[in-house]
Amino acid sequence: MMSKVIYILLIAFAIMIGACSTPLVIPTTQFNSNLLVVEGLINTGSDSTIITLSRTVLVSAKTTVKPETKATITVETASTTVATLTEIVNGTYASKGLNLNISQQYRLRIKTSNGKSYTSDFAIPKITPPIDSIGYNITATGLQVYVNTHDATNSTHYYRYDYRETWQFHAFYYTPYISDGTNLIIRTPAQDIYSCFATDTTSNTILNSTASLSQDLAYQFPISFIPSTSEKIETKYSILLQQVALTKDAYIFWDNLKKNTEQLGSIFDAQPSSIAGNIHNTNDATEPVIGYISITNVQKKRIYITNGQLPKDWVPADPYDCNPPDSAFFYPPSMYAIPVYPTLIVSPVTGYAIAPFNTIFNHPSNSANPALGYLFGEPKCADCTLRGTKTQPYFWK
Repeated sequence: MMSKVIYILLIAFAIMIGACSTPLVIPTTQFNSNLLVVEGLINTGSDSTIITLSRTVLVSAKTTVKPETKATITVETASTTVATLTEIVNGTYASKGLNLNISQQYRLRIKTSNGKSYTSDFAIPKITPPIDSIGYNITATGLQVYVNTHDATNSTHYYRYDYRETWQFHAFYYTPYISDGTNLIIRTPAQDIYSCFATDTTSNTILNSTASLSQDLAYQFPISFIPSTSEKIETKYSILLQQVALTKDAYIFWDNLKKNTEQLGSIFDAQPSSIAGNIHNTNDATEPVIGYISITNVQKKRIYITNGQLPKDWVPADPYDCNPPDSAFFYPPSMYAIPVYPTLIVSPVTGYAIAPFNTIFNHPSNSANPALGYLFGEPKCADCTLRGTKTQPYFWK
C-alpha cells in the first residue's frame, strides 16, 4: 500500500515538473493536420518518465489542444519491455523512476487506439552533467538569470533547458473588508485576497552548444530576463531550472523547431526547414511524426531571489493600469431616509471595499457612525486570486 501511495505522489510531482517542458508549437495546414506529436524523454534516473501525445490541428480550428488518448506506451530494450506507462490525464502518460542501466540501448514504443504502431530509434543513454550554479546579473533594465555548467569528460556539448518560475505578489489595493450579504465586515486571515503566488513556465526553446569551444563549459549562459518593473520580483521569486544533455541529432531537431516556430516573421529571419525527429510509424515510413525522444537523466537546481537583494528604486508596474479608488455611500436603511447603495460595495462583481470615509452630508449620526461610505477598487486590482493562488508552494522557504 505504501509503495502505491509513493508512486501516486511521484506521478503528481512529475506532472508539475513535466509542465516545465516547452510545448511543441507546430504550424499546421490541411496537408499536415492530425499528425502525431510526441513530447518528453526517457528518464534514465530516479525521476518519472513523462510522455505527452497529441495531434496537430488546423490554425482555424476551434480546438487548439487535441490529446491522443488510450494509447499504450512502453520503454523497451532490444530483448524486453522495461516499463509500461500509465495515462494519468488525457494524452499524458507516466511511469515512476526507471533507474536504467546506461550501458544498454533503449527506445519508446507507442501503440495508438486506432492500432497504429510507432517506435523511436534505439539509443544509448546520454549522461547529463550537474548544474554548477544559477545566478543573476543586475542590469540597467532588469534581472538577467543565467546558468553555469560544465562537463569534465568533455562529452556533452549540447544542452536544452526548461524552467518553472514561482513568485509571490500583491494585489494593487489591500481590501480588509468582505460582505456578509448585508454589511461589510473585517476579513479574517483565511479570507485575505492581497497576497498570492503565481507560476509560469518556459515559453521558448532554450538551447546551448559548447561544441565549438575547447572546453565543455558554459559560463553565465542566459536563461531568463526579468524587467525591473515586473511584479515577479516585487516580493520574492524562485526559478527551478532543468538541464538535459542532447545528442547532436537531438540538438539539430530542437534548433530547427526553434527556427520554425520562434524566429519567423521577416525576410531576415531563418527560413522554414524540415523537422526530422527520431520517431517512425513501424508500418508506414512515409507518415510524418513530430517529436524527438532523448534518453537521459535530468539535472535540476533552484534559487530564490528576494526584493531586498535588488535595487531599491525598482518599482513594479501595475499590470492592469488600476484606476484610483471610487467612492460609494453605505447607509443602513433603517437609520437614513436617503438613497442606499449596499450592493455596490458588497458585490465582488463591482468592487471591493478598501477604506471607510466620512460623508460630506451633514447628518446628526455622523459622530456615532462615521463610516458612512467606503472607497472601493475594481476586482482585478483588489483580488490577487483572480490570477494567482493563496496556497504557498510546498518548496517555498
